[in-house]
Amino acid sequence: MSNEDNNSRRLRAGSSLGANLQLFLQRSLGGITAILLFMMMILTLLDVFGRYLFNSPIMGAYEITELMLVILIFAGIPLASANDEHIAVDLIDGVMPPFIVKVRDILISLTMSVVMGALSISVWHKGLEAIKYGDQSAMLHVPMSPVFFIISVTLGLAALVSLALAWQYTNFRVGDDRRLKL
Repeated sequence: MSNEDNNSRRLRAGSSLGANLQLFLQRSLGGITAILLFMMMILTLLDVFGRYLFNSPIMGAYEITELMLVILIFAGIPLASANDEHIAVDLIDGVMPPFIVKVRDILISLTMSVVMGALSISVWHKGLEAIKYGDQSAMLHVPMSPVFFIISVTLGLAALVSLALAWQYTNFRVGDDRRLKL
């Protein structure tokens, strides 16, 4: 897809729900992912310097990086959903009637919402089990339940974003070039 096509599929800034949701996701989750990525970079840098200059790596750096990476990935899912930047193959989009494309987009968004919502609930229950059994990371003994709850909340946000996209797809006319632009 070209950048123009991609931009035309984002949450519409003209609607208050789309604009507010987009702004919230960009500021909060975008900030969190930027901070996590920076912290991972600094941790890796310090770990490498410690290992090669002082022969003393940071204890648990690999585990901390793993946990930050998990949160970074799942915090990015609602952002990718809001910008409609999930991987897509558009081999037949050019020959399909616009009405079929609209129905397909609505069905895909609704399916994504249901799947993300179900995953969110499942991971939430896994977080509750982690509390019950006292699950911890292997080396640093970090409790795993907060990680599961963060994953669950981000998946829930992605489900809401997909639902908002489905709503917007249903409210715009077929062939309307102004739909879903930022």
